[in-house]
Amino acid sequence: MSWLSAIACAALASLLMLGSADGVLAQLEINGCRIEPRASCQGADLAGADLFGADLRGADLSGANLAGAEVELADLREADLSGANLRGAALAGARLRGITLAGADLSGVNLYAAKLDGVDLAGADLSGADLGRAELSKADLSDADLSRAKLFRADLSRAKLAGADLTGADLSSANLFGADLTNATLATAKLDNAELTQAKLSGAEWVTTAVCGPGSIGQCRLDGASQPAAPDRPPDLEEGDRGGAV
Repeated sequence: MSWLSAIACAALASLLMLGSADGVLAQLEINGCRIEPRASCQGADLAGADLFGADLRGADLSGANLAGAEVELADLREADLSGANLRGAALAGARLRGITLAGADLSGVNLYAAKLDGVDLAGADLSGADLGRAELSKADLSDADLSRAKLFRADLSRAKLAGADLTGADLSSANLFGADLTNATLATAKLDNAELTQAKLSGAEWVTTAVCGPGSIGQCRLDGASQPAAPDRPPDLEEGDRGGAV
């Protein structure tokens, strides 16, 4: 090979390497949002984005549009997604400890077995979401929309559910020990085998649409009487693990 050919080959290799590096950098930024820990991406448009395994710890994604995004196995610990649109997002295996989701749209999202202890979900839209076996102990779900949500065997012990809409929700075998359900709506909800010890139910609309009176702790009381019986329902079959967020 002549020295001119060698120089040409070296130049071509350099160009290919530069192009490859530019491609990697381009993949790390989506619509002006750098995909990295502690990123500042308020209101970013990440709809349908491929964020599989992305490291977004501590990122500010408040008000961002993540509808339909692929967020499996992503690290979102301590991230702020308040007011974000996560409708239809895939969150299986995502790490969510310490995340903020107040006012976020999570309707229909699969959060099966997700670890959300103490997470701020106040005012969030979780209608139709799958939260079966989710860990929501001490989570703030006040005024959240949980209508038709699947909460089978979910841990909601000492969770804040004041004013939450649980209409038609499946709370079968859920742990609601010490939960605050003051003024919550439980109309037509399934509470078979649910643990309600020390749960605050004053002002809550019960499964039969009756309203629980003052002093309703651990059971719904109507003028001194115990809670009306929930409608008989066949026991649910236990579902297998469907790979939700962690």
